[in-house]
Amino acid sequence: MRLVAARSLLDALRLPDSCRLGKRVFKKLFLENAKLTPQDRRAFTNGVEEVIWEYTLKPSTIAIMPYADDEREYDEIAVLQATLKSPKNASRIAEVIQRSIPYPLVLVLRCEGQELLSLAPKRFSRSEKGATVAEESVTTGWMTLATTADFQLAFVDSIALDNLPQSNYLALHTALIDRVLALRSSCRTGEYHVVSDRVGQAERRRLLARADDLEGQVNECRTAINRESQFNRKVELNTEIKRLEARLAEVTAELRTPNGV
Repeated sequence: MRLVAARSLLDALRLPDSCRLGKRVFKKLFLENAKLTPQDRRAFTNGVEEVIWEYTLKPSTIAIMPYADDEREYDEIAVLQATLKSPKNASRIAEVIQRSIPYPLVLVLRCEGQELLSLAPKRFSRSEKGATVAEESVTTGWMTLATTADFQLAFVDSIALDNLPQSNYLALHTALIDRVLALRSSCRTGEYHVVSDRVGQAERRRLLARADDLEGQVNECRTAINRESQFNRKVELNTEIKRLEARLAEVTAELRTPNGV
């Protein structure tokens, strides 16, 4: 049975009205609260049309418990939506927003009818007392929900609040990260399955990074072929592409097997 696509990623989260905020956030807040390179500042300033703080999940708005340990503190989760002027620099902009807000975010970027979801674990800084840092972020990549494939529809259904653990905010936020990684894997395999154990998740991250690297090398070789004039060198590059593609197929097969991650 085919799942019905949500109208937007925010809609897919199915958050209660009690958490609704709907407040515009001025760009100045992000520029003042994150250590930005000139490139970051330029990308954010020129690329962002507006940012809306759509929802706040905290004990006074929803019955989910805070979480705290020596490494991190998840007292609430903010849900923000940013509209971009162009899809260019989306990853850089997402990282700027993630670094600017000290507590965990569910960030949706929108542009030209497409959307992507960005999440990043937050922890206490080891070098600056009282500061919080964003760890490596994960994103879905751009999606057009109206024309999603079956595995994308499975992802959209899986991020609904009722389908997520609600014991505490860390469990909820981590489950969303698990689902984003599952989607990234399924974009290569065509099969959507969530891996929640930490060992399996680390292996999935490793395989995804390896697949991205191999794909990048293939693209570099193809670009080099188009520029190459010597026949022998073209043959060498084609041989290298076949080797890289064979390895990429092996990595994809590892991603396809749930027990393999």
